[in-house]
Amino acid sequence: MNQKINPTKYHIDCQLAEVIWKSLFESGNEELAKILSQTMIEQGCQAVELDDASLILMFWKDYLENEGMISFSLEKKIFH
Repeated sequence: MNQKINPTKYHIDCQLAEVIWKSLFESGNEELAKILSQTMIEQGCQAVELDDASLILMFWKDYLENEGMISFSLEKKIFH
């Protein structure tokens, strides 16, 4: 039997990754969007070219929180 094996990783253009992230986030698939942004950041992402500042914040949110640069508390509505 001649089976083709898919590659274990794909290399895609950064702009395509941004479009995919934005589509995932805006469609409510925040967990996959979070995984993609984390992967992009781990691979060296320094900036994203999104036209909405709130989307840029959401892209970087988990990274900023994990690094202790910012914290969000929706219960108390406190942002640092």
